This record gives sequence, C-alpha cells and structure tokens, in this order.
Amino acid sequence: MSQRQKYIPIIAICISIIAAGAIIAYRPQLADEADDLFRYPSGIPPSMGTVASTWLGEDQVNAIHVSGSGSISAQANQATVSLGVMTEDPSAGEAVDDNAVLMTAVIEAIKALGIPEDKIKTVTYSVYPNYDWELRQTTGYRVTNMIQIEIDDLDLVGPVIDVAADAGANNIQGISFGLSDDIVEQLQTDAYVLALQNARAKADLIAETLDIEVTGVLYVSESSYTPYTATRSYDVAEAGMAAPTPILEGSLSVSVNVQVSFTFQ
Repeated sequence: MSQRQKYIPIIAICISIIAAGAIIAYRPQLADEADDLFRYPSGIPPSMGTVASTWLGEDQVNAIHVSGSGSISAQANQATVSLGVMTEDPSAGEAVDDNAVLMTAVIEAIKALGIPEDKIKTVTYSVYPNYDWELRQTTGYRVTNMIQIEIDDLDLVGPVIDVAADAGANNIQGISFGLSDDIVEQLQTDAYVLALQNARAKADLIAETLDIEVTGVLYVSESSYTPYTATRSYDVAEAGMAAPTPILEGSLSVSVNVQVSFTFQ
C-alpha cells in the first residue's frame, strides 16, 4: 500500500468531524428562526388564514395570508329559447320538405312578435334514416331542425313558446336565462369589492387577536369568478296548452374568490 493511500481514511474521518460540527452549530439558528414565526392562539381556526414570515427578494417580510369571497345576485334580463321541428316521412325528400314548411311557419310566427331575424339562428340540422332491424331495411327518414332565439324582453319568452308550438314546433328543449354584459361587469366589480372586504375583515381579526398591526398589502390574486346560469327544460305538451305559458326567470349570481397577503408589524 502506498504512503498516499494510508492517509485517505484519516482525511475522510476529519471531513466527517468537520461536517458534524457545522450541523450542530447551525441548529440553534434554526430554532431561533422558528421562534420568530407567529402561531394562532386558541379560538382562531386555521381556515381564517396563515400568519408567517416570508421572503421578498433578500428581505424577510411578515405577512398574513387570507382568502376572501363575495357574491352578488341580480334578476336575469336575457333569455335563450331552444326549440325546433322534427318530421318523419317515407322518403328523405318529403321529410325535408315538410320540415322546411313547418320551420318557416315557426320562424315567421316568432318574428311577428317583434323578435328580429338576427336573434334567431339554426343550431342543429340533421337527416337520419329510420332503420327497422327486424325487417333489416330503412322504413323512412327523420329530419330535425333546431333553432335558438335570443330574447331581450323576458315578457316575450312565454309568447315565443306558445306561437312556436302553435305553428308546428314539436321539440322544445329548454330556456336558459342570462345577464347582459354591462350588468355582468357591474356585478363582477361589486363581488370583487365584497371579496376584498371579506379578506380584510379576516386579516383585521387575526391582527387584533395577535396584537399586531396591518401595515399594507403584499399581493392580491383572483382564484375564481363564476357566473351561474339558470336553465329550465320544457315539455312539448306543456307548451301546447291553450293557456298562456307562464315564465319566472329568477335571479343569477356572480361569485368571486381572492387570495390576499397583508404585511404587518
């Protein structure tokens, strides 16, 4: 064994001793840093938020991390009605022609109520064979033509369904209610304010309980914004009743959640 190889174990032992001493010397520092963190007293649930020290670049900043939520509701002021015509005939041509006649009558009846043509659009048009698997042959054809009608005057929702059914619409899929863009924008703004106020209220409660002072805002982020749309299905038999169709639109909500970090001292 060479002279150099004899010293390798000795060098390894020395390095291990030096590393162990460094770790032991570092532990008191970690304990001191842990003592600087704030802890919740009894009575404050963890869901209220988090109080801790965080690093901003090379600076250590004390921060309260909380979430806030806000929700605002408003009466729907728009509606979309989905309806159509389904026809069946021995030949595809007859089914297409019969469907066209009925759908033309439906659209004209809806336009007669004052609904502009640009508010009416075709969403589905299909032609399918009716196949008899026992006879193993095509027995006829089915044509389906579905349209959507955008309605700004909710008083016309019921009449639209009534006149469409009277004109030949035999497939009423449903009604969805919504809000115009300007109302959605206002509701979103109001919901943001409520969410931020909710977050600040949580931060103030934590600060008061821990006897600290909120000094500013580190950052704010939006976690979600959800407009909810109410939808009602509709039955053809119900739409075809002699009595006028009653429609109750209800209200819609806009909800906002935020995450906020407040600095404190």
